[in-house]
Amino acid sequence: MNCEKCNKEHDGSYGSGRFCQQACSRSFSTKAKRKEISEKARQWSSENNPATLFDKSCLCCSKEFQVKKTKKNAKFCSRSCASRWRNDERNPDYALNKARAIERGKKSAAAQRAKRRSKNEIHFASLCQEHFDKVLTNEPMFNGWDADVIIPELKIAVLWNGKWHYEKIMEGTSLKQIQNRDKIKMKEIRAAGYKPYVIKDMGKESPALVQAEWLKFLQQTS
Repeated sequence: MNCEKCNKEHDGSYGSGRFCQQACSRSFSTKAKRKEISEKARQWSSENNPATLFDKSCLCCSKEFQVKKTKKNAKFCSRSCASRWRNDERNPDYALNKARAIERGKKSAAAQRAKRRSKNEIHFASLCQEHFDKVLTNEPMFNGWDADVIIPELKIAVLWNGKWHYEKIMEGTSLKQIQNRDKIKMKEIRAAGYKPYVIKDMGKESPALVQAEWLKFLQQTS
């Protein structure tokens, strides 16, 4: 008998007798699929080559960009786009991210308030306490947000805002973030039926400033 693959004579003892050995049998059976196998091997080699570039489209700005294999699952063309996507309304997690940001803002604001309570603010609060029956200070009663001085009988929440509410004074802090928190706080104060009263303090300790702001407050609330 002759092998159907190599045409070598053999005694027919291997398998069905069509081939002289296992190698000839396998080679013959894969011959028809050789092109398909080669294409798959080429594609696998290309996809697993570290230098291969993959075409991507940024999820945030839709800009086309290319990445290597190690970053082929990338969704954004830059870190700035990845950051903006967290607050993009197209993001399925937008509502959740916003809620988490607000909760972080409440905690951060409370921590900063405890550290930054100025002598002017404390002085103003003491004047309020001498004049009104009930005065609260830094009470987080507005859906988790606080106010520096709260006067329930007038339904007024006083926000004694220092320089850091208007100017960046320290590296690592975001003025935009602070001002966004201020807007959210004022919205929550109004939602609770209170009127926000903002006092802008851009300087150092000044009894004269406190006295002037106190008289102005009495005139506007009487």
